[in-house]
Amino acid sequence: MTDAATDLRRQLGMLLGQGRAADAVALLTTRSQAGDAAAQYELGLWRLYGQCVERDPSAALDLFRDAAAQHHPEAVAAEIALLGNGMAGTADPAAAQARVAALAASDPFYRHQQDLLEQIAAAPLPPAEVLSVDPDIRFYSDFLPPALCDHVMEAARVRLAPSFVIDPVSRQRVPHPVRTSHGTNFGPVDEDCVINAINRRIATVTVTDWRAGEMLHVLRYTPGQQYRLHHDGLPNVTNQRQWTAIVYLNHGFDGGATDFPLLGLDVAPRRGGLLVFANTHGDGAIDPRTRHEGKPVDTGEKWVATRWIRTRPWTPWDEAPAR
Repeated sequence: MTDAATDLRRQLGMLLGQGRAADAVALLTTRSQAGDAAAQYELGLWRLYGQCVERDPSAALDLFRDAAAQHHPEAVAAEIALLGNGMAGTADPAAAQARVAALAASDPFYRHQQDLLEQIAAAPLPPAEVLSVDPDIRFYSDFLPPALCDHVMEAARVRLAPSFVIDPVSRQRVPHPVRTSHGTNFGPVDEDCVINAINRRIATVTVTDWRAGEMLHVLRYTPGQQYRLHHDGLPNVTNQRQWTAIVYLNHGFDGGATDFPLLGLDVAPRRGGLLVFANTHGDGAIDPRTRHEGKPVDTGEKWVATRWIRTRPWTPWDEAPAR
């Protein structure tokens, strides 16, 4: 981030801290109209997420494009991400990948992404190992090449935060009672073409619409950390989590198996492997048999990437994920 961008965010933080949201919006608008790329990028984020202004994805994309035309790196990445995932209009993954290919000729960052895209395109889809017919639980060995696993971990590492929930009484952040890991997800502007390709690969093996998946969620467990017994289905929603897909990203740890106690099924993590299981019956009702837990890690670190797949296409502005 440039000094100018840092100064802009400092000014915005000061204004918002003083309750002067209208002045913050005015500052961003004035500087954006004057061609300030940092302001265009920030206002684009506000327009995309509806922060202090009306949410307008189309206007957000225009702002990102204006900033990208001035070679603002975060705006370039945001424009490509939104082109690929369609969160600000029509999704066009092929066009997004074409942008990456064009940039790869002169930018090592995008050259690396292009290499990874070529690897995932060339990797054959593995056959399913059926662990349970009813409920449907499958495992795909070598689903994701090692370099792709590394990319997900490295992209997530700088964003990891302790798992928490909001206390309904105090409205304060408190430790998550079920999940003791650190985690993050790849939101609309963070979903680079590689993450998008992984999401679409998951959709292929699950025979689902790739737009139905929630944001790819990455969790890191250190010794003693776990994901206690739970079910991935959500209460009181009209677009249920029909499937869960878990990619095991690394090796070099002990413990951390995924256990389905009602089925007597224990799944040992294998790097690059994909575990897929149904959360619902055929009628859409939650299937309690797929309650599961991520057992405590004994030594080392365990990394996973989880994709909760809804019945229908989903966006972050629909019913919010509970965890």
